[in-house]
Amino acid sequence: MDIEAQGLRAVDWNMDMPLAVIGGGNMGKAIVAGAVRSALINPEWCVVAEPDNTKRAELAKLGVRTSMTSDEAMRHLVSWELSGVRGQVLLAVKPQSLRELASEVGHHLTGSDRIVISVLAGTPSRKIVSEFGGGFRVIRAMPNLPALIGQAATTVCLGEGAMAGDEEFAERLFRGLGPVVIRAREDLMDAATAVAGSGPAYVFYLAEAMEEAAQKLGFTPEDARRLVKQTIIGATAMMSESSDAPSDLRAMVTSKGGTTAAACETLDTLGVRAAFVQAVEAAQARGRELGT
Repeated sequence: MDIEAQGLRAVDWNMDMPLAVIGGGNMGKAIVAGAVRSALINPEWCVVAEPDNTKRAELAKLGVRTSMTSDEAMRHLVSWELSGVRGQVLLAVKPQSLRELASEVGHHLTGSDRIVISVLAGTPSRKIVSEFGGGFRVIRAMPNLPALIGQAATTVCLGEGAMAGDEEFAERLFRGLGPVVIRAREDLMDAATAVAGSGPAYVFYLAEAMEEAAQKLGFTPEDARRLVKQTIIGATAMMSESSDAPSDLRAMVTSKGGTTAAACETLDTLGVRAAFVQAVEAAQARGRELGT
């Protein structure tokens, strides 16, 4: 059923966009907090479904409405739409909860022609449509953990049933989480998950190894952490502020025959670069497995 047939009109960006967020965990909360902070949504027209009492209390501090069940959240959204404004739904639950969620709120979505934004990793839009019964449009997005501090990198794509322009609100929403929002084809979403979604863990993995080495060389655990943390902060800040490629920045630190050169030669001999490439490819392959 289309918008006109229901007496609804597409939202004007100068108007309030009703939003129902299903899932108030770390990512759901980060998205809502970023949207409120950036004035992208009116908290009075946003409801978050979250069964955990503690998490609901934290969400309520943002000024949004909360509910224990997804069905209740969808009922709030539908009631707001009586004003004639079409709302959207954001799915921020664990992928394995999809079928249970569909049984609870599928009747609100099936045939609604509503836009549904999904941040479910490894979950193709066709699977979401299949579980819920179809008749709505899916936008997929993959933000990463730095969304918690407003530094996310997010990939957005048109999914099943979506058409050009359906992604506009989602892109605005995710710009509230960080400075980088890119569009991609849906067949690249597993790659986006492998590169950016899992990417912070690779940096933390490096930090763990550097801390271990620092302690082995004689630093206390506390000093090792401080040195490593600031080194990574400084290096990423340089990448952020420079237009140079990472290889050029690395060359600035690497004198021929020096200490950095010795370290990089060891990493190359051990195949660390190739191992990282293989690790990212393994993450992409796992995403595809989860989506089947």
